[in-house]
Amino acid sequence: MRKLLFGLCCVALVGVAAALFAPSASAQQALELLPNLQPFPAFDLRLVTNSSTGGKEIRFSTRSWNTGLGPLELVAGETGSQGQNLYQRVYQSDGSHQDYFAGTFVWHPAHNHFHFGDYAIYSLEPVNAPGGSPKSGSKTTFCVMDTNKIDASLPGAPPQAVYDTCGTIIQGMSVGWADTYGYHLQGQSIDITGNPSGDYCLTIEIDPKAKLIEIDDEDNIASSLLHIDVERATVSVLDASSCGASGGPVAVSGITPTSGKVGSTVPVTIAGSGFTAGMTVSFENGSGPAPTATNVVVSPDGTTIQASVAVKKGKPGKDPVWDVRVGTGVLFNGFRVVP
Repeated sequence: MRKLLFGLCCVALVGVAAALFAPSASAQQALELLPNLQPFPAFDLRLVTNSSTGGKEIRFSTRSWNTGLGPLELVAGETGSQGQNLYQRVYQSDGSHQDYFAGTFVWHPAHNHFHFGDYAIYSLEPVNAPGGSPKSGSKTTFCVMDTNKIDASLPGAPPQAVYDTCGTIIQGMSVGWADTYGYHLQGQSIDITGNPSGDYCLTIEIDPKAKLIEIDDEDNIASSLLHIDVERATVSVLDASSCGASGGPVAVSGITPTSGKVGSTVPVTIAGSGFTAGMTVSFENGSGPAPTATNVVVSPDGTTIQASVAVKKGKPGKDPVWDVRVGTGVLFNGFRVVP
């Protein structure tokens, strides 16, 4: 009995000791509050002539944002063989942080500040443009900062910009915030000289060399299906969400009314199927000033579009009847411009 009591006492003492000396929840390994970068589809698209080369180039704005658990913070370090070494500072749930080598800061003379190298890369692939060849932009460097508040409801999202200057020591992007680069900036273009009119896939990839530590590297790409008309120097977005056919084929069966008077703005209803939000309406293969569509609203079931069509002033050409394009769908000879 004494041995049994002694054994029970020892077991109890061991249990108490284990409880006293076991690591608490706060002493356990802290959680890394990693960022997660996602690009938006390209916007502010336009086709222009390069004033220096005389070639044709598509220009566009890009925006990437942080949907992660913590900020993307880049900190300048010592000078290395390739320039000023750069570290990604990852904060942890216990308030500490860890720095990881992430490349270099490079001086960008056109923007007059330091940039993070290889932040993004842009490519353009022909989808339905016979004779077209793939094109790519130069590897794009970014000065990373908070320029646009996207979702302040995300945990850890600050109400105001934290990284509000293009710093030489620290740059970053807060949770719920985005960094936007306008179409007018150097590097926001792809030279398409020699490529014909047609449909192309424009892809934006963030952190293409995987230098940054993120929650998910699989959501760093955004693609848009575009129609580029080289002769008219126009760019239309056919599908703002992808270049595939995941949403099914697009068909345009009718437009009401079927005509518009020169100098007027006509509310129209377009019928069809496979319409998705973000698609644009354009008018092709007529002559004279082309009508333009604005205020495009797609119905929830994807079968109708409401839009305002501006019929520009000017004498109609020899062929005043225009094809109506929505995404990859076309209604041939669908809309007439009348004097």
